[in-house]
Amino acid sequence: MAQHLDLHAIRQSLAEQRATLLEHIQGEEAKLRMRVGANPDPFDLAQEYASRWQSSALASQARRQLEQIEAALRRLDEGTYGMCAECGEAIPLARLRVLPYARLCVRCQELQERKEVSL
Repeated sequence: MAQHLDLHAIRQSLAEQRATLLEHIQGEEAKLRMRVGANPDPFDLAQEYASRWQSSALASQARRQLEQIEAALRRLDEGTYGMCAECGEAIPLARLRVLPYARLCVRCQELQERKEVSL
């Protein structure tokens, strides 16, 4: 399977996604560092807290995706990209096109999700 993948294009795409996520994270973290003005009214304060919560959640989600992308880049370096981390089978090319940082084939992903739901 790996021999049919354009690993250079995949690496470039992952690197671009990584750069975009880093910019996004920096932007959200900058919003979190902004201070509320002196003596804000309760409505402004509530809006500010909601905005900070949203920025924090977005940054957290972006960090998780960044970790997945960096793991995919490591798998490219190690020569294991495109192989399921659970069963060792090749991850279908269609799945990698949609989710280039996938570490599990569809079957193993479904099994993992079932286990998580049953916990």
